[in-house]
Amino acid sequence: MVKVKLDKERHLKLTLRGMLLFEEKTGNSLFRGFNVSKMPFKDVVTLLWVCLIHEDKELTYDQFVDMVEMSRIKELTNKCMVCITESLPDIKESAIPLAKKSR
Repeated sequence: MVKVKLDKERHLKLTLRGMLLFEEKTGNSLFRGFNVSKMPFKDVVTLLWVCLIHEDKELTYDQFVDMVEMSRIKELTNKCMVCITESLPDIKESAIPLAKKSR
């Protein structure tokens, strides 16, 4: 899990529930591979949200987008990519270019 400070300390973690919810909401599967720099912005935001629901199943998408300042999107996306790299170790780091900059 990767710590992030939002309305309180929260932890990013990609779970099977999160992957299924991401696919349900976006129509895209993380199993097919992805490149965050080519993802629509809405999908990036959805990915961040689904990485938080493991510890707060009541956290809605609308609540999440209201608590995140635009100036923090790159930081949160980088932390999310670290989380995904740890959750799915078979993903090539070249598929997630922002994660390289945060390490």
